[in-house]
Amino acid sequence: MPRRTRGWLDNACYHITHRCHNREFLFRYKKYRWFYLRQLFEMSKRYKIDILDYIVTSNHVHLLLSSGKGKRISEGLCYLHGRMGQFYNMETNKSGSFWSGRFHSTLIQDGKHLGECLFYIDLNMVRAGVVRHPMEWDASGCNEFYRPKQRYRIINTNRLLEVLAMPDIGSFRKWHTSTLDDIITREDPARLELWTKAYAIGEEEWLSCKLREAGIKRMKIKSSNGISFAIGENN
Repeated sequence: MPRRTRGWLDNACYHITHRCHNREFLFRYKKYRWFYLRQLFEMSKRYKIDILDYIVTSNHVHLLLSSGKGKRISEGLCYLHGRMGQFYNMETNKSGSFWSGRFHSTLIQDGKHLGECLFYIDLNMVRAGVVRHPMEWDASGCNEFYRPKQRYRIINTNRLLEVLAMPDIGSFRKWHTSTLDDIITREDPARLELWTKAYAIGEEEWLSCKLREAGIKRMKIKSSNGISFAIGENN
């Protein structure tokens, strides 16, 4: 059972989103996306963080992360996003913020909820109308699922299979491929917002337990279209 660590739970899965300053397209050039991915790889090793999925779009990033020590995720992201900002400013001879405020984190329950979050990440650029299939976008974890890198492999496949309760990579690929088209046709825009606004997503009993472990008191558990989520009382 994960234990409480200043709101970050050990061995838990988190969906991270972070936008560029003023929603500017600071990742529009490939060299910035690839620098970010190289630093993401370095962060995973330095802070012992498991990367389960990712996508770097033109103006924001999505990460699906897990760590045996939950607080390492916050530490690792400070390192990663600080390095990205420094590199961009050095390359462009500019100063100021690269990111828009602090990143947002959503605690995700293992299993089917994590699977839905995975597809939410993978289909980001398809929804934006930039590509027709997730694998057409270069800076995405979806490419690693089917074409694993020989060097600088970012995704921890073993951990991903564990949290999805998948027996092997072949079973995962079969499930992932067959589900993509179905997800595209049935996505609900209102439900999509939950993945970037909710504090936690999962079964109601699981949510209650995790909120207590994380020391979160001012949260309400709600349901929408068959999914339960926790969100701040003032939202």
